[in-house]
Amino acid sequence: MRRFLLASAFAALAAPAMAQSLTFAINNLGAETWWPQDISANKYITSNIGDPLVRLASPYALEPALVKEWTSAPDGLSFTFTLRDDVLFHDGSKLTAEDVLFSYAPANVEKFVGFTGIKGGNITALEAHGNTVVMRLGKPVPGIRDNYFVRASIWPKAYVEKVGIEGFNKHPVGAGPFRFVEHVKGQYVKLAAWEKYYGDVPKLKEVTFRIVPEPATRLAMLRTGEADITYNEVGASTGELKKYGFRGQAYGQPFQAALIFNSLLTLDRQPGRFDDVRVRKALIMAVDRKVIADAVYFGAAVPAALPVVATSMPYYDPKYKPMATDVAGAKKLLAEAGHPDGLSFDFMAGTNNKDLAVLLVSFWQRAGIKANLNLVDPVTLSRAWWQRTVPGDQVMLVGGLANGMASAVYLNSKSGVAMYAGAKIDTVYNEGAAVVDPALQEAWLRDKLLPVMEAEYPYAPVLEYQEGVLGFGPKVKSWTRFDLHSFGLQWLEPK
Repeated sequence: MRRFLLASAFAALAAPAMAQSLTFAINNLGAETWWPQDISANKYITSNIGDPLVRLASPYALEPALVKEWTSAPDGLSFTFTLRDDVLFHDGSKLTAEDVLFSYAPANVEKFVGFTGIKGGNITALEAHGNTVVMRLGKPVPGIRDNYFVRASIWPKAYVEKVGIEGFNKHPVGAGPFRFVEHVKGQYVKLAAWEKYYGDVPKLKEVTFRIVPEPATRLAMLRTGEADITYNEVGASTGELKKYGFRGQAYGQPFQAALIFNSLLTLDRQPGRFDDVRVRKALIMAVDRKVIADAVYFGAAVPAALPVVATSMPYYDPKYKPMATDVAGAKKLLAEAGHPDGLSFDFMAGTNNKDLAVLLVSFWQRAGIKANLNLVDPVTLSRAWWQRTVPGDQVMLVGGLANGMASAVYLNSKSGVAMYAGAKIDTVYNEGAAVVDPALQEAWLRDKLLPVMEAEYPYAPVLEYQEGVLGFGPKVKSWTRFDLHSFGLQWLEPK
């Protein structure tokens, strides 16, 4: 026995200590405030400090988070959530139905950024019955579970009311796997593992999100050891990770780089050349997207086929294939559309997509298409798209999710992120919005939406890929499971 105890002691001494703290270099955190919630920019903080009712996990699947179970009415107008009874907020208070009612209260939801489907008075009632919450809607919301319930964290009502929004932004408190430690605006946010977390307890003790806007700088930090994990846009950084021998992990939901047409973003538009679907298709047919995917994305992207639904989705109909490269065919389409001598237009792209944009311009030239490229920072481009401030008949290169029903919002002319506005497409969108059963939604996407996307081609998807690539330094052992909206740091295993 003594010999066994000694051997065990020596083994423990010899075992390398697990990394307690890691630095995560990330591109931005938006306004760096945690209330109101932002559906995209600040989610990496809010969704680790706070947990949602339902989680979108990798691989793509919904699973309970703060709830034991949930059900929905056949008409999609009510949802019932039964809460767990073992959830503690970081201030030690217990999760109750009142906290859910508070977090989803219309007055609060209206302030959240991007939660369009549950704004505008669509939440008509919130009821608490013990540990059960009932939400009632005025109209069905396509993809409400995987686009809203999984993104909205639940916050402690008593704490927020006690400290106010300003106090919450200085020191947020949630029920997620990590608790807030420190924030220096423009520089970093530090979080520590919540030891009383109800779910999988994090193996990592502390993480610092360091804000590093430039991809090249993030990769340099990985090389020098200043960062242990990097969040990278899919692109040149993918090749850089391979070049220097770092591991890369594709992360997130199906995503598309797409061409949207400024003149087609409003219903009250004047007739224009991009109204003709042949012109929109010609811009894709003229481009060798396989060459671009290999040159810019290092195998992490493939040519896209149709808008909204990625070819990787399980219900995608494979008969809808990506258009083949055909320069002569592109010229023929343009001629049939009244442009026998080619086309010229202003082309706006974000600096993060510079390489892709430059190659598109080069390929278009072979088909007599001249694009005058204007590179702007990604935030400026997004605002120009959402606020409809781009003048003239321009084409924009943007990115958007392609995960089916949740992405159908791009086809809703009333949405702030619409990529196309048209009466016929609105009709199709509204028909889909009335389909609430998940199995029927998939059938509608496959059998109803895809044929319309092929015929109408409202915007032009160029390439598809996952949202980003994580780069891992030597302190990271593995990270194979994710919450697709918040990374899911509780599943990261350090060395």
